[in-house]
Amino acid sequence: MKYLVFNSKKEASKEAYTILKSLINENSTLGLATGGSPIALYEEMIADYKAGNFSYKNVKSYNLDEYVGISYDHPESYHKFMKINLFDHIDIKKENTHIPDAGNSDLNAVLKNYQEQLNSADIDVQILGVGSNGHIGFNEPGTPFEKGVHVVDLKQETIEANSRFFNNDINLVPKQAVTMGIKDIMRAKHIILLAFGEAKQYAIKSLVECDEITENIPCTVLKNHPSVYVLVDKEADFKK
Repeated sequence: MKYLVFNSKKEASKEAYTILKSLINENSTLGLATGGSPIALYEEMIADYKAGNFSYKNVKSYNLDEYVGISYDHPESYHKFMKINLFDHIDIKKENTHIPDAGNSDLNAVLKNYQEQLNSADIDVQILGVGSNGHIGFNEPGTPFEKGVHVVDLKQETIEANSRFFNNDINLVPKQAVTMGIKDIMRAKHIILLAFGEAKQYAIKSLVECDEITENIPCTVLKNHPSVYVLVDKEADFKK
């Protein structure tokens, strides 16, 4: 595991893109995340594409998760997030992008379909954020490490943290999500985890400094992965 601290989110995201580009080519498969952490990285990807330095037309992508019960075009769906923050600005083909269809009423079919897609994928680099409680994807504390794609009931702290995307109204935040399992995340060849802000110190300290690997802090499973890059800003650095 490589642990890198930067003065700002922008600096960390620039280095994250440098690392990402060193690990992939124009035929690679990416695991993508949503939320605030990867946005500046996606801006770096877009800028380099627009400069003519990289093409995504043969790249495939698989997203970590999606809220249950909201449509593709809901302003806070992760389908919409990815279009606004990345897909609409690069030449990736729509048919090469994969996000769980969690607005579908037949969730069992959704889980089966997405698991089958992931089982046949070969993700080169998985981008991750991390929750203040250590969740990765929407794998909340207590999620078994061997779990595959599943529906999760979001913890109250996760709902509260995500309320900033829903006019700060926790009543508007979906209470469930479909997520890749930890087993699926761990199959990626490389993982780049981004964490910004003081609220992430507990999770980062648990991952980087503590020896314990526990399902109560899901991100600690990454200690078992052979190639993980952890990039944080100075506020998230537990050593300061």
